[in-house]
Amino acid sequence: MTAKHVLLLADDLTGALEVGARFENSVVCLHADCDPRVLVLDMETRHLAPEAAAARVREFCAGAHAEVIYKKTDSTLRGNIGSELGALPAGKIHYVPAYPAQGRTVRGGKLFVYGVPVHESAFAQDPTQPVTDNDVRAVLERQGAPLERIEIHDGTSDADVHAAAKRILKEPTPRLAAGPAALAGELASLLGLARHTPEWPDVPECLVINGSAHPASTAQIRFALEHGLERKGWRTGERDAALQAPGALVIFGGDTARAVLRGFGDPPLHPLGEIMPGVPVSWFVCQGRRWTLVTKAGGFGEPELLVRLQAMLHRRSVGKGAGK
Repeated sequence: MTAKHVLLLADDLTGALEVGARFENSVVCLHADCDPRVLVLDMETRHLAPEAAAARVREFCAGAHAEVIYKKTDSTLRGNIGSELGALPAGKIHYVPAYPAQGRTVRGGKLFVYGVPVHESAFAQDPTQPVTDNDVRAVLERQGAPLERIEIHDGTSDADVHAAAKRILKEPTPRLAAGPAALAGELASLLGLARHTPEWPDVPECLVINGSAHPASTAQIRFALEHGLERKGWRTGERDAALQAPGALVIFGGDTARAVLRGFGDPPLHPLGEIMPGVPVSWFVCQGRRWTLVTKAGGFGEPELLVRLQAMLHRRSVGKGAGK
């Protein structure tokens, strides 16, 4: 099965790069002014009012000739999910909130993070959008979603997500799908657009910018510093130092990544793939210079994530097996 055009809409930049990393030759655009076969748009709607977020979805879908329209959603139910789903073109919408590889599972229509109801996890203390409920249907209903045309899929395994993707592709075009990156990856595979195994760049020097207040990101930075991050050529810093970085950036948090790239003139971004689940590696060009960009949403990953990332991207600086 193939598709001539796929349109993926994300509400923040880390989400856009995460789904873009699942598709070969995708381009992540920060403005709707390019037309690749697989177009990923960062709509910047995570913190907008619901009506404004819906209007932006309608704007980006207007005139789209995609066989698949995918609304990338936050894996912990943050953002304007209900209003954005309601702004998709007419047709049945399949919403698959599960992301088993990151511990996000859905049972009986309720979302859990590593077995804990999402509203009892660290996401309940999100400083801008605290999560207060794990009942997916209830969350969508409060946000004004058209529940009569949304099918919410349970999922506790990759096989469940794969089965949902197969059902979606049996729908008439445009097929309307929503969920975190797990579903996007299954659709890419079934459409023959899955990312090939890339050759990762060697990154001997890098600026690491943490813009997330989530404990997971804080723990990753602390663990990396304790294990010699800055003795091996990488360093931590603030986002206003990005333009002076040595050609490579690791950024935690979608809002921070978006602000940093605005300083580079909002260039098109070219994902190479996910070096770990939820950690895409991309490249872009600014003033004739090619940059490497690694991004991660703030709220996931084990404490050793940044140490492993450095080992995988600067192989000559570490001992044998450090990247495993």
